[in-house]
Amino acid sequence: MGTFKGQCLCERVRFTAEGEIRRISACYCSQCTRQNGGGPFYGVELEGSLTIEQGETLRWYDSSNKAKRGFCAHCGSSVFWQAKDSPSLFDVSIGALHNTEQLRLDAHIFVDHCPSYLAVPDTAPHFTEADVLS
Repeated sequence: MGTFKGQCLCERVRFTAEGEIRRISACYCSQCTRQNGGGPFYGVELEGSLTIEQGETLRWYDSSNKAKRGFCAHCGSSVFWQAKDSPSLFDVSIGALHNTEQLRLDAHIFVDHCPSYLAVPDTAPHFTEADVLS
């Protein structure tokens, strides 16, 4: 069980995320790389609860029929990914968290979608789309 506090770049979105860590990953799917300016989304995937303490600029984008993405409308920080059918399953951007010293990447996911200008490092196991969705 983990408890994480975090915020966006401008501090207008502040939150606490609590739950069981399912995975700490870098996602190379086309939506993540597009949203994050060409690189992967580094996220802590949790099963638990997400409490927004300050969120006047938090906006949600329905990115697919399965998920939505939370971002700050003021500074543009990509902060969350959340499953629509199970809101207790969500990812929080590692870059938005206050204390990350103990976190270690344990997966590179959707590596078969990695853009040709990137190389997936060997810092954690690699998983394709088929691996992730199975």
